[in-house]
Amino acid sequence: MSQIRRTPVRYRELLVGLALTDFRARHKGSLLGAGWSFAHPIATIGLYLFVYKVAMRGGETEGVPFALWLVVGFVPWFFFTDGLVAMSQSLVDYRYLVKKVVFEVTIIPAIKLLSSTFVAVVVWTVLLVVLSVAGYTPRLAWPQIPYFFGCILMLTAGLGLLTAAITPFVRDLTQMVVLAIQFGLWLTPILWPMSNAPKAVLPFVKLNPLVYVLQGLRDALLHGRPFWYHPVLTLYFWVFVILVNGLGVYVFTRLRPQFADVL
Repeated sequence: MSQIRRTPVRYRELLVGLALTDFRARHKGSLLGAGWSFAHPIATIGLYLFVYKVAMRGGETEGVPFALWLVVGFVPWFFFTDGLVAMSQSLVDYRYLVKKVVFEVTIIPAIKLLSSTFVAVVVWTVLLVVLSVAGYTPRLAWPQIPYFFGCILMLTAGLGLLTAAITPFVRDLTQMVVLAIQFGLWLTPILWPMSNAPKAVLPFVKLNPLVYVLQGLRDALLHGRPFWYHPVLTLYFWVFVILVNGLGVYVFTRLRPQFADVL
């Protein structure tokens, strides 16, 4: 298991090169090219802002403008969903590499995750510019952004490695992931604050590991609170991430010898 964790570092130059190629190939031949990678999240956020702020006349949420509150929640969500879906389909997309005896299959899911990271870095940077223009100038809590970026990266890596290993055997899994994401958008406090959840349901909402990242980012960027402001959620999140990464590595290692046969 330790070997599979070290492999992306050992092959980092190859990994970065293939990730850049994958990023450019996503929209090869289209008019906007790689611009579509940024257009999708921006257009989606704009649509929800129109529906909630204009059509429903949304005002403030948790003491801050609803538009900013919504955008801060959407930014990590897009990274998570884009990376998870891409990793789930990675071995199928790169089946020609899986069948090569000398190629290190372990880095294939990492290629997709790194490709999604390129987009995320730009989107997260734009978020900081928007916050600065809106009057939320840099504060001591802002250095926590790399921490929360690392949180969502580790969560996506663990779940993505697990689904990537299973997808060659269950081809419908990627579609199941997409469907779960559609439901997850409404079940996760992205469009609505946790204070709106019924008290009986709130403990189950907090079991969603994404809640820690979403709430933590909003606390840090909009209220200047430290990441340990929710100590129980912090502990739960990292226990969950460690377990899901361990499970992902274990399943990937056990199924790896059969990838070439089923693909």
